[in-house]
Amino acid sequence: MSYQLKRRPDHTVEVNAAFEAEAVEAERGRILADFRRKARIPGFRPGKAPLSIIRARFGEAVEEELQEHLSKRSWEEVLKGEEDLEPLSPFRVTDAHLDDDGQFVLTAEVEVRPRWDLPAVENQTLPAISLEVSEADLHEELERLRKEQGVWEPAEGPAEDGMLVEIDIEGEDLDGETEAFKDNGVRFVLGEEGMYPEIQEAVRGAALGDERVVEKTFAEEDPNPRQAGKKIRYKLSVVSLKRAVLPKIDDDFADGLGFDSLAALEERAREMLAQKKRNDRRQSWRRALLDGLEEGIDVNTLPESLVQGALREELGRYAYAMAMQGQDPRGEDVDWQKISAKLEPGVRRQVLDELVLDQLADEWEISVPEEDVESFISAEAQRKGIPVAEHRANLATEDRIEGIRHAARISVTVEEAIRRAGGEVD
Repeated sequence: MSYQLKRRPDHTVEVNAAFEAEAVEAERGRILADFRRKARIPGFRPGKAPLSIIRARFGEAVEEELQEHLSKRSWEEVLKGEEDLEPLSPFRVTDAHLDDDGQFVLTAEVEVRPRWDLPAVENQTLPAISLEVSEADLHEELERLRKEQGVWEPAEGPAEDGMLVEIDIEGEDLDGETEAFKDNGVRFVLGEEGMYPEIQEAVRGAALGDERVVEKTFAEEDPNPRQAGKKIRYKLSVVSLKRAVLPKIDDDFADGLGFDSLAALEERAREMLAQKKRNDRRQSWRRALLDGLEEGIDVNTLPESLVQGALREELGRYAYAMAMQGQDPRGEDVDWQKISAKLEPGVRRQVLDELVLDQLADEWEISVPEEDVESFISAEAQRKGIPVAEHRANLATEDRIEGIRHAARISVTVEEAIRRAGGEVD
C-alpha cells in the first residue's frame, strides 16, 4: 500500500491511500473463501460451492466487506508507519472506490494531537510575587472572621452600607416582551457585591416599609434570557433592615473559634494566609508560563473534537448551576446558542493549556507514582467521610481514576515548569 499525508492548519490529517490491483484481488479472494466456508448452498456440501456461485450470490456483500477490510488495513498501516501520529478522532473515510485499473483508492481524515515548537521554559520570566503576610492582611482576615461571627439585629434605618436588607421585588419589562415577575424576601448586604448597583443605590437611605422604583437596561449578551437586552423597571419594597453586632476581637473571640488565645488564632491565620499566597503565586506563575509558551498559537485552530467535548462539559456545569439557582435549564427562553458562544473562548483557552502541558509532560517523560494517586484517593475519601475502598470502587465505576492520574501528572508538570523557570515549589 502507498499513502500520502496532508496536514492541515486545524490539526486534521488527510490520508490518501491506494492498494494495487494484485493486493485488492488477493484480499477479495480471502473474503470469498470465508463466505464459501460459511455459506449453505443447496446441492453442495459446506465449503464446497464453486466460487463463481458464491460471487454471484454474495457479490455485493463481498465488495462491501472488501472496502471495509481495505479501509481498516490502510489506517493500520498508516499508524504503523507514522509513530508520531496521535489520533484524537475516529478514522473518517470521505471517499473509497475501485478505479478502472482495479486499484482501491481511499481518502480519509482524522484529527490528531497538536505538537508545537514551544519556546524553552527556562527562558520564561516569572513575575515577582511577595509571600509576606502583612499586618494589614492579618487585620483583614480577622475582620472577615469577626463578620462571620456577627449577629444581625433589627434596625429602623435609614438603610446604610453594611446593613442586611430584605426587599420584595416586582419586575416589569418596559417593552412588554416578557411577563412581569415577583421575588419576595430578597436579602443582600448593602454595599457588597451580589446585587445590582442600581437597586443598591435606590435602597440606600430608605426606611422600613419604604418603596422605591428604579430602572435598569441589560446588555444583549447577558446570560439570563429573562432580561438580556431588556429594560426592566423594578418596584422595591423594604421588608426588613438589620444591623450587624460584631464581637470584640480578643481572647474570648478566639476561644469561640476553638483557640486557646488570640495569639494562637493570629498564628493560625498567618499560616492560612501564607498558604493562600503560595497557592495564588503558583496559579499566577502557571498562567504567566502558559501565556509565554502559547504566544503565537491560534486557539481557533485547535482540534474541534476536543473543543466541543470540553464545551459540552462546561455547558453541563452551567446547566447544573442554573438549576441550583432555581432556573429551569430546559426552559424555552434559555438561549443555549448564546450561552455556548459566551463560554467558548474560555473553553478554548483551557483546551490549549491542557494540550501544552500534556506536550511538556511527554517531552520531560513525567510520570506519577501510583502511591501518589492512592494518596489523593485516600484524602478525598477522608473528606467525604467514606471508606477508601468504597470511594475507589465508586471512582472506578465512574471511570474517574484515569482522570485523577492525568490531573496529578499535569500538576507535577506545572511544578517542573516553575522549577525550570527559576521559581520555588513548596
